[in-house]
Amino acid sequence: MPDIAIIGAGPAGTSAAVYAARADQETYVFHDGGGTTREVDVMENVFGFPEGVSGPELVSLGREHARKFGAEFVDEEVVRIGRTDGEAYEIETTADSYEARGVVIATGASYESPAIKGVDEFEGQGVSYCVECDAYFYRDSTVAVVGAENYAAKEALMLLDYTDDVQVLTNGSEFAADPDLRQRLDDEGIPVRTDRLDRLTGDESVQAIETRDGESIAVDGLFVALGAAGGTDLAEMLGVATEGQYVRTDGSMETNVDRVYAAGDVTGGQRQVNTSVGEGTRAAINLLEDFRDTGEYVDYQKLDDAKSEDGKPEATAD
Repeated sequence: MPDIAIIGAGPAGTSAAVYAARADQETYVFHDGGGTTREVDVMENVFGFPEGVSGPELVSLGREHARKFGAEFVDEEVVRIGRTDGEAYEIETTADSYEARGVVIATGASYESPAIKGVDEFEGQGVSYCVECDAYFYRDSTVAVVGAENYAAKEALMLLDYTDDVQVLTNGSEFAADPDLRQRLDDEGIPVRTDRLDRLTGDESVQAIETRDGESIAVDGLFVALGAAGGTDLAEMLGVATEGQYVRTDGSMETNVDRVYAAGDVTGGQRQVNTSVGEGTRAAINLLEDFRDTGEYVDYQKLDDAKSEDGKPEATAD
């Protein structure tokens, strides 16, 4: 029986695996081969990679790091999770079942895609799901945000740090942002259009959005702000509290269920690799603290005070 089961092998899950395995806890990381980092992604805001790094490359390096300390990656999709008769948790996959004393949920979050032709084809070529990640590439450009609620309004306001030419497109829905956000959009001169959108057009990148009425809206970039979909089903099987589409955690990344933590995009907030890595680290360390508080063995010598042969702390002890 593994000590710790981590569900999800993205930046949050692999970061948690590094700390859990390094503390001599038998650590299994379950993943189904999915994820939000694609081959075309080059992320230029990841600490330690000044020239940028692709999502798959970063995840591969993280898994290599976790395996160095003994973490085992299980290529199986988790379909159910529950409690055993004892103090453990049972993880059922499409191929087998496992038990673990503690769980870290790091399943990530997929993004809801709008019903506009060409959105998938132009992803990474003018279509983005993350203002914080990609707004830098649209400095002084014409951009639009598709969405009809608070999330879209906030993303549009954030884009003003990079360009003055911003508009919100609701794609036929009624604009339902809170009054204070609507007022801020008005004050900043950000128009809101309710046209039904049909398709994206362009050669190698997005150049315009065609409406159902045949009008063309020129844009260099389209940011999708419809919210994140899924990610909480497994948590709810355990009675973990959720808020909308996200798992609710406290500052230590702990849920309301004993020895069940969550980290990364599944918790909402800033969808940044750096944030996910930090949350995964925090989740693992605090879960290990739980083990220590209950008298269960954790090798904190390895976790917090690794020594080199001459007795000095190793440079990589963090």
